[in-house]
Amino acid sequence: MKIIKHLLMLGMVLLLPACAREIMPPISEYTLSPVLQMPAPANKPLPMSIKLSPVVASQIFSTTDLYYGENDFSRNHYAYSRWEDTPVNMLQLALQDGLERSGLFQAVLPSSSMAEADALLETTLFDFSQHLQPDGGSVAVVRMRFYLVHEQGRLLASKELESRVATRTTDAKGTVGAINTAVANIVQDLILWLPQVLDRQ
Repeated sequence: MKIIKHLLMLGMVLLLPACAREIMPPISEYTLSPVLQMPAPANKPLPMSIKLSPVVASQIFSTTDLYYGENDFSRNHYAYSRWEDTPVNMLQLALQDGLERSGLFQAVLPSSSMAEADALLETTLFDFSQHLQPDGGSVAVVRMRFYLVHEQGRLLASKELESRVATRTTDAKGTVGAINTAVANIVQDLILWLPQVLDRQ
């Protein structure tokens, strides 16, 4: 009897991984590819180059987790949905692509460049998540602060930009679409703000 009992227990243990594989849904990966409604490129770029510092953020935005929260103090992440790269890395590329396409500067240097630039753009990311609403809907919120720094280290200006976009659905897919739109809004607002600052210098 003991042998039979042990064999039954062993069989159950061996079946557990197979059952787990069957009931676990596949993990969906999403990317950040904001569609920018760009103004016409500047006919004459500003006679300067700009360099992008690495985006600064809390640890949760340095992972591939896709976050949502029911209030300002809670954050959870989707179990079977994630970003294909970290938000800080994807935002870095989105900012560089937007500034390059704007034609505002003679050159837009990535943070990894060894070359010196006339100005430095520092970025802090405060929010990049879905906020569930009491009415059952949700909004994607992206909030960032930008610091434009002169090559000699003098702060020229800073500005906080935030975009809140309602999600079409309250799941991960709806959140990703709304976050892409929110990022596009911020990049476009940044492109409008930078010339205003530099024209005053």
